[in-house]
Parts: sequence; C-alpha cells; structure tokens
Amino acid sequence: MRGLMKLPVLLIASGILVGCASQSAINATRQTAAQQAARHVKILKDAGLNYYWKWKLPLDGEIIARTYLIDENLYCLTNANRLIAIDAARGILRWSRWVHVAKPGVKVYEPVNVKNVMIPRIPPTRKEILQPKLYSDKKIKSFDAVIISTRTNALLIDRDNGEVIRRIEFNFNAGASAGVCSDGRLLFVPDTRGWYHAILLHQMIESWTLSVEGAITLAPRYVDDKVIVVSEKGRVQVASTFETRNKIWTRVLKTSAGAPVLATRNHLLIPCMDKRLYAFDPTTGRELWEPFDCKKPLRDIPQISEVSAFQYARGGDFHALAIVTGKLRWTLPDARKVLAAMDHKVYLMDKRNRILVVDEILGETKAAIQMPPTDLLAANTTAPAIFGASRDGNLYCIRTIDAGHLTAEMLKKKTK
Repeated sequence: MRGLMKLPVLLIASGILVGCASQSAINATRQTAAQQAARHVKILKDAGLNYYWKWKLPLDGEIIARTYLIDENLYCLTNANRLIAIDAARGILRWSRWVHVAKPGVKVYEPVNVKNVMIPRIPPTRKEILQPKLYSDKKIKSFDAVIISTRTNALLIDRDNGEVIRRIEFNFNAGASAGVCSDGRLLFVPDTRGWYHAILLHQMIESWTLSVEGAITLAPRYVDDKVIVVSEKGRVQVASTFETRNKIWTRVLKTSAGAPVLATRNHLLIPCMDKRLYAFDPTTGRELWEPFDCKKPLRDIPQISEVSAFQYARGGDFHALAIVTGKLRWTLPDARKVLAAMDHKVYLMDKRNRILVVDEILGETKAAIQMPPTDLLAANTTAPAIFGASRDGNLYCIRTIDAGHLTAEMLKKKTK
C-alpha cells in the first residue's frame, strides 16, 4: 500500500522534472536564436548596413509566395492569392485584398502600378456609356492604382487604400496569355493568338486591337505613351497608346524573347533565347548597342541602374554592362539579381540567398551576408533600400547605417 501511495508522488515529481527540462530547452533555444540574431546584426553592421524596420505580417494559415517592390509599396502575394500592400517606407500595412477573381492555384500575374488614373470611381451605366454627356461634367479626382490580373479578368485597385475600382472581364475567346500593362486610360491585354486588346478602364469595353505575328506569351510594357509587345516569334512591336492602332515601329529578331522586356524612357532591353541581350531606343527602334552575348539562353528579366544594365544567364554568369555602350564591366558566377543600387555599390542576391555587396564599376565583392535560405528578397534597382520577407510573414527593410529618413517619394520609380 505504501508503495502505491508513493507512485503518484513520483509521477508528479517526474512531471515537474520534465516540465523544467522542457522549459530549459525552450529558454536555450530562445537564447541561441537571440545570439544568432545579434551575430547577424553585427555582420550587417560590419558591411555598413542595418535593419531600418521590421514587421510581422499576420497571415491566416497562408505563406508568402511572391514579393514585389513597386514604387512606394511592397506587395506580398500569398499562396491563397491574397494581395497585401505594405507601406515600404514605414513598414506598416496599407491594405489586404483577396484576389477573388482567382481561386488558390490559379495563376496570378505580376501586379502593375499605374499613376494618375482619371476615371470616375463608380462605373458608368449603360445609358451613360451611350450618352457620355451624362457624366462628362462630373468632377473626377485622379488616383494611383495597381492592377492585378489572371487569364480571365483583372482588378483595378486604388493602391492607397485597397478599394477595388473596376473588375474587368476579358471577353475575348483565348483569354489573357500573360500579364497586362496600362497608361491609366487603357488596359493592354495580350492573347495567345497574337492579338493585344486595348480596353477602356472607365467603360470596361474594348477600344481597339492590334496583331503581332506569333503568340504573345510575355507581359507587354507601357512607357511614355507607348505599348511594347514581343511575340514568341521574335517580332517586337511598339504602338501608340495615344492614337488608335498606330504602330510606331516594328523589329523582327531572329530569335524569341526568353523573359519579359525591360522598358524605360530611354532603353528597351530584350533578353533572348539566342543568348543575347538586345537594346533599342523605345521611341525610334534604333539599336543602342551591339547585342551582348551572355553565353547561355536568357530566361530572366534584365535590370537597370543609373549607369549599368544587369542580366543573369541561367547556368552561366551574372553580367554587369555599361548602359551607354553595352560593354561588359564584370561577371559573377553565383549572383542572381540586384536588390539595391546605392552609393556606387550594388547589392546582389546570390544562389545561396546571400547579399553580396559589390562595387558597381569594378565588380569587387566587399562583403557577403547570409540571409535565411527561404527568405524572399525583392528585385530592385531604384529604391535606396533592400526589402525581404520570410515565408511566414516576417518583413524587413535594410538600409545603409548613415541613411536618413526614407520617404514614399524616394521610393517612387524614376524613369531613366
């Protein structure tokens, strides 16, 4: 009997010991994590960097699938197709919007920012469409928008507050074959039959279409009243967004593009499957420099800073070229994309998810900072900061130690 009475006491004591051991293990884990975080902060500091802000994004059983830094917003798209906009300057939530036009698993294309959209916030009635004078005198206040699209439709969203202004259905048979672009008045949507459609944002009806030989499988680009489309057969077509169906110029490449083009006011860069990076003047179609041979087919979008063009060739090197001449500055075998270009340095992501601090002109690596292997680091060459996110929603901004206050205006993309 006495042995039986001792048994509960022993069980309780064992439970206490196990509880103490578990708590000790938790404390040890926390201490190790804190030590690792402190070491990481020191490594950043030694490279002249620090965390400008950190924020934990509340997720409802989701994970972050993609991140995009576009102007003043850091967009996170989850695996459940929820688009989340973060104020990139301050690290706070702007808004969250389910892309209800897309169920989980449906392809959602890259978001596109649009400035100064001048349409009424309420869609017109059929009567107003037929009689424009009914709404022509209404006061219209411009707003900045983001467009998120799928194969069958698109949402025009006020990017300041997340309000959905238009839901646009794509009624043409083939549906959208890639992402979209817009000038704030028209939405340009490509299809697999080689046509691209100009849809009026205000009325949500098709205004005109143009064809380009071959299917369009890459997102079109808009810059300075021009829409730029490249077909899978290598036909580059630039049309006016100001004049209906006016083709400004066309070039035919002897290859196909392997990734979306990069278009700015002065440069049109086209990465191609013949291993070459082509450069044209977007206004005239004039070749800016001899196509640069990257030795491997190009399947990634190029990037551009004030003085350099960057191109990664999968299975080969990451290339930095002089933007004026197209001449090679340097290559790095492990680099993948540019995360920031600041103070004559470029900050690159390498294949191990490290941040490489590299002299932009000479290509000398000054430091290498290991980031968590699964973190998503946002491509960027215009904002004076590095932005990243863990899959479970830990967001952060990294800046140089001597950097001042970061503002929305500093983040808004400047067309080169």
